[in-house]
Amino acid sequence: MKYPGYYEESKKTNDKNRFRASHFERTEDGGYICPAGHEFEVDKVTTDTRGIYARNNIKLINHHCDGCPFRSRCTKSRIGRSINYCKELDEFHKEVRKNVTSEEGKKLMFKRDNEAEGTFGDLKENMGYDRLYRRGHDNVQMEICLVAMGHNIRKYQKLKKKIKETEEKQMKQVGEMLRLFIC
Repeated sequence: MKYPGYYEESKKTNDKNRFRASHFERTEDGGYICPAGHEFEVDKVTTDTRGIYARNNIKLINHHCDGCPFRSRCTKSRIGRSINYCKELDEFHKEVRKNVTSEEGKKLMFKRDNEAEGTFGDLKENMGYDRLYRRGHDNVQMEICLVAMGHNIRKYQKLKKKIKETEEKQMKQVGEMLRLFIC
């Protein structure tokens, strides 16, 4: 799946977005280089343990912003431009970009667009289901199953109605043909 910011990163670098960190040039070891050509330096490294997995966040700072002609468009900070960066997350993003641009990835994304996204859009827009009303894993799972069953029954009823209308139309055409044949 694409991550938040995927489309922003894949945009061509232009005058409006060239000061975003995702459009900065990179060094071989993964550091950032600002549009003026100065390399960011490591300010501090912290470990974030709030999620399931611990993440090492690196704060990079550029101390060369004094007197830079791009400073007003690049940062408002008094000490210089800073970037928060996670090496593990960057590796995952590289893997996602590789997977999404592969032939198999394109097929899977097309399949997902056609199958899953349409269903979620239908549930949200046409059936007015926009949030979960229960808490806890088992209750949420039960609620999603009930909504899915309701969706499937609705699809079944639509299909049944369509088949009935088609049969009635065919019978009407056969009746017309018999009437013309008898006359």
